[in-house]
Amino acid sequence: MIGSPNKFGYQIKQFYNSRDYTMDDFILSGSFVIARKDGKTLLCHNHKRAQWELPAGKREPGETPWECAERELKEETSQVVHGLSWIGVMKLVNKETGVEKFNPIFTGEVEELHPFQENEETDAIVFWDGEERIGEIDEVDVALLHRIFSI
Repeated sequence: MIGSPNKFGYQIKQFYNSRDYTMDDFILSGSFVIARKDGKTLLCHNHKRAQWELPAGKREPGETPWECAERELKEETSQVVHGLSWIGVMKLVNKETGVEKFNPIFTGEVEELHPFQENEETDAIVFWDGEERIGEIDEVDVALLHRIFSI
């Protein structure tokens, strides 16, 4: 296992690199986005969960993993990344229920900052350097960032 379980019981069990697998190798859940600017990672504050998170969410019917990633990034942070890159799939396991999820991970650079619009899920965004104390951050997201960037 990678990292600690989050408050919903999920923990990263494995990361599958896009060099070795295709998305067709998995039954995929929602997409995660690691958007960066000047070496910092974009996080959004989920006011319902009272924690900072990577932009992520469930796929809507007929939506591709890329479309899901783009939509969630825009909805949760008001930001746009052109040319998101798929870097792999994160396998999450719920330690309490045994439920497994396979989430595609996308990365990209934010070239132009757009004004943040508060929404039903998020009330703030921050570009995090991996060290600054900003409050509670989802444990799965921190573990993923450590795995990808060794923050």
